[in-house]
Amino acid sequence: NPSKITIREISKKIAKDMIVKHHYSHSWTMCRYALGIFYETDNEHSFFDAKDEKLAGVCIYGYPVGRSATTSISPELNSDEVLELTRLFIFDEYGKNMESISLSKTFKWLKENTDIKALISYSDPEQRHLGTIYQATNWIYQGNSIRHMGNFGIALEEGGEFMHSRTVSATYGSHNVEH
Repeated sequence: NPSKITIREISKKIAKDMIVKHHYSHSWTMCRYALGIFYETDNEHSFFDAKDEKLAGVCIYGYPVGRSATTSISPELNSDEVLELTRLFIFDEYGKNMESISLSKTFKWLKENTDIKALISYSDPEQRHLGTIYQATNWIYQGNSIRHMGNFGIALEEGGEFMHSRTVSATYGSHNVEH
């Protein structure tokens, strides 16, 4: 029931704990806004008839990491006018369309509480994510990021575990394999 979903800012610590414990990546990311996704329960024994809510999930927005991310949208945008949706986690028990409904409510929250002019996000092809939730919330599809990112990822040794190019750069200071 969309009317039972509310969005509000939560502490980055609470958001980080939930993401690290429950998101498939089990990793934290840069965060400008940590938005809690709350779901009103049908608990009849709430204190003084107050709404009883559960933290159903979190949505994390941060400034884009890529140098050209902002200007790739429009040369007229400043870097502080664009956010990247970096993490979304919602417990499975809330049914169909919970992600798309919650995302649309975060868009409204951002519009009412910030001066952000554009949002970007990336789906993770390594997890077989096709951007279905983005399609459901009317994002503009810009193509397969593997094609656009060039050096998308690296296995550092034969048969080794795949490491995303951003992780390689953050860990080793370069995307260059020889380096």
